[in-house]
Order: sequence, then structure tokens, then C-alpha cells
Amino acid sequence: MKILAVDTCTAFNAVALCEDSAVLAETNVLCGRAHSERLIPTVDWLLAETGLGLADVDLLAVAIGPGSFTGVRIGVATWKGLALAARKPLVGVPTLDAMSLLSAVSDGIVCPLIDARMKEVYGAVYAFDRGVRHKCSPDRVGPVEVVAADLPEAPVLLGDGTELYRDRILALRPHARIVPPMHLNPRAAAVAQEAFNLVQSGADTDPAHVSPVYLRQSQAEENRARRSRPAAPVI
Repeated sequence: MKILAVDTCTAFNAVALCEDSAVLAETNVLCGRAHSERLIPTVDWLLAETGLGLADVDLLAVAIGPGSFTGVRIGVATWKGLALAARKPLVGVPTLDAMSLLSAVSDGIVCPLIDARMKEVYGAVYAFDRGVRHKCSPDRVGPVEVVAADLPEAPVLLGDGTELYRDRILALRPHARIVPPMHLNPRAAAVAQEAFNLVQSGADTDPAHVSPVYLRQSQAEENRARRSRPAAPVI
């Protein structure tokens, strides 16, 4: 099964073309907020690099968040557009679920953390037992001390939120193991792997059913809500 996967939930533009569990081609480029300009040219380059066309792709996979509001929205909208135009199945993959696969852990507790801005992180907790993963918490957003409060003494942590709040994490869990920098950011190959696993388990592949996961309102939405609240009465 050939899978074209994308993750634009952080500042990295990550796209991969995989066949089952094998990576055929992959890019992971820091682009800030330029996802909309880079995404389709990156897809064209990957397909040309592998000598394949979109018609050869069996499945599209997209990271649905949590993460950057703009990045999540662009990735989901672009991949839904591709799926509908090319009549391809589409799987939405929770970003943190895909990131947990990058830990290369067969036994232990793993916690990916993504910078959520406003001094908060997105995170979730996973237990690996002989290579089998179990999700132990829902996706969360909050200060790192809150998101990581239930971790055991020696968890494995990864993601850009881990690097950003390294000192606070190690103050909370001195024996935590932080994975090498090469695994701090999401990879589209992990999104493809998670999508492959989901399809093998009978996941829904209808593009119409794929939606972004935000966990909280954007700053603009919070500002609008604040302005719409009635003023406190003057006493």
C-alpha cells in the first residue's frame, strides 16, 4: 500500500511517500508559516523523485492535530482536497499518536510534547509493552507541569515542547530521558505508519469524516469571545 502522508502541525513542513512500512521518499523542512506555499510543490517533488503519480497512491494520510491552528487547517484542507479530487481514501491521524512512534521504545512510558504557545504544551501519555502501544491519557493542553504531572519517574519525552521546557521537565522528573534532537519534531513517515496501522484495524477512510483537532480556541477566537462578553455592571 502506497501512502502519501503530511504533517503541518508545527513549523515543519513534513511530507512522506511510503509503501506499507517502508519510506520511499521524505522531506521535513522548517518553513514557519509558509505551509500553503510549499505543500503542493513538495508533493510534486516527492512524486517526481519516486517516479510515481498521484494515481499510484493508494491512501492519503494527514496529521489532524493538535498543533499550530494555521498549520493543522492547511494540512487537513489540502489533503481533503487532494483526496476528493483524486477520489482517494483519507485517514486522519492524531499528531501525538504519530509522534509516539518516533520514540523507538519497546517498553516504557512515552510522552510527546508539542509547543502550544502561551506557555503551554500539547501532550499525551503512552505505555509501550513489548512493542505494543497503549494510550494512557487523552490529548491535553496546559502548562508542562500539568500535562506531565502523572508521568512516572523515568519517562521518555520527545517533541519541540520537550526542548522548549527541558529545565522545567527535568526539575519535575530528574530521571526523564529526552530523545535526541533529530526526533524532536514530527515526521510524516510516522503519520504514514500510524495510518497504515489504522487501516489494518478497519479505520474510516472517508475524506468527509476527517476534521482538525484543536483542543482549545485560537487566540483570535478567544479575543473575539472576550470582546463579546457583556461588561461588568458599575456599582
